[in-house]
Amino acid sequence: MSQVARTNVTVALNGQSGTGKEVLARAIHELSGRKGPFIAVNCGALSPNLVESQLFGHVKGAFSGAHCDEMGFVRSSHEGTLFLDEIGELPKGAQVALLRVLQESEVVPVGTARPVRIDLRVVTATHQALAQLVADGRFREDLRARLECYAFELPALAERREDLGILLASIVRVLTTEPPTLSGNVGRTLFRHSWPLNVRELEQA
Repeated sequence: MSQVARTNVTVALNGQSGTGKEVLARAIHELSGRKGPFIAVNCGALSPNLVESQLFGHVKGAFSGAHCDEMGFVRSSHEGTLFLDEIGELPKGAQVALLRVLQESEVVPVGTARPVRIDLRVVTATHQALAQLVADGRFREDLRARLECYAFELPALAERREDLGILLASIVRVLTTEPPTLSGNVGRTLFRHSWPLNVRELEQA
């Protein structure tokens, strides 16, 4: 992953909810050396009526309520990394516009026909199989091909129990300056638990 991070290829992170996809996306950005910002977007939380404006920006007067120009998430990621979480939730219309961004390195804000050149790296994440979404007609095959230049599967926490100590140490450092001492019983309990909600559940515990 550190080798891939230094290239400009798109990266698709797959895995269950709570496995740390955004954490890994931020690490990719930090390792990339790109001087622009890291912008994270949850595609499932975008407004259905404003998704293209939110992503690609708009010009003043493009629609009712557009009182000024807005850059949108894509242009805000110029020279940095755009992280699109839950990419499978992106509506079909926005998928077409995103494909143009990836193919032409330019974005067309809502309300204008004038493209704007951009330089960004795209990282996506999903807990759904894009191949199945394509088969169901909910996702474009050509966009999937562009997004999965490099695909990485994050394992569930139950499949990487040997990392529990490292993860616990990292979590505890954030919570307190005086790390607690865990008894053997606590350690065994943590190790035996199935962690269905993965690292997120470990943080809460």
